[in-house]
Amino acid sequence: MQRAEKMRQVILKEPKNLEVCERSIPGLSEEEALIRVSYCGICGSDIHSYLGKHPFVKYPVTPGHEFTGTVVDRGARVDESILGRAVCVEPSITCGKCPECLSGKYNICRNLKVLGFQADGAMREYLPVPKDKLHVLPNGVDKLSGALAEPAAVAVHAIERGRVNPDSCVLVIGGGVIGLALTQILRSMNCFVAVVEDSSEKAERALVFGANTSFVFDEIGAKRSNEYLEREPDVIFECVGKNETMEFAIKTAPNGKTIIVVGVFPEPATLSISLVQDHELDILGTLMYTADDFKRALELISSGAIEPRRFITHMFRLESVKEAYETAIDPGGNSLKVLLEIGDGH
Repeated sequence: MQRAEKMRQVILKEPKNLEVCERSIPGLSEEEALIRVSYCGICGSDIHSYLGKHPFVKYPVTPGHEFTGTVVDRGARVDESILGRAVCVEPSITCGKCPECLSGKYNICRNLKVLGFQADGAMREYLPVPKDKLHVLPNGVDKLSGALAEPAAVAVHAIERGRVNPDSCVLVIGGGVIGLALTQILRSMNCFVAVVEDSSEKAERALVFGANTSFVFDEIGAKRSNEYLEREPDVIFECVGKNETMEFAIKTAPNGKTIIVVGVFPEPATLSISLVQDHELDILGTLMYTADDFKRALELISSGAIEPRRFITHMFRLESVKEAYETAIDPGGNSLKVLLEIGDGH
């Protein structure tokens, strides 16, 4: 095919040092497809990388792991039928050889690399992607909505890790994109969902996204949180990644219950392990997703259980990436999902 030789590409050289550069469009291996990127989201982990607070990022790097686009070229061992299809992408690069990969748990591959953190991501016009990481967008899911499939898959996997049953009572700490995606999925399971946030505005927003109740973290103690619940929570999701919110989860959890650690902690946390032992709590980590989680996320978007466009509060062109980051970081801006429009979104 004939296409341009050059593309625009964002480089995060070091914390707070973003540039839009011109680079050559990369070639393809036999197992890769070339994606012309349409939309790419900025998430909390991207902000941690930008601020120099992400524990696992490798600079310099091109950010971006929540994205959609169109397949415009393919390697020799990629089926021709994929050309022209609108896709979203699992942004994980795995070895396929370690015990975790061989058991199907490749999301915790011992040699895991993630696009946008340890490998160059999607804040560029063209990106080569392994063919087995492509997910064709189903009918009714456009590329703008599909850009929310990645955070939705995070939520799907976290719910699986928590073994949440329908009709459960669930406490979600943090009403950002992941917390609100959890809320919408859990409500589709007829769960009672309470969301804890750090401001009344965000607590009110959680209600708009379907939470049964919400309250402000600083206005109550852990012991009073159960006043806002239908009954004691069966599962608690910590979606913030801060010492104080993890402590809140431990002090709130009834004996014998489960806490799922969803938030990325930029710094070590000091926790009341004595309470974990004494109350026989299960604290489980959750990392990313597998292909099944991605497929389930797309089903939930297609069915309307997750409403992606309600999450999108701001959109910028690629050349305005610095402004996009500052908008996502601004604590007073009340942004939710900030997207970069990189190519033709149609």
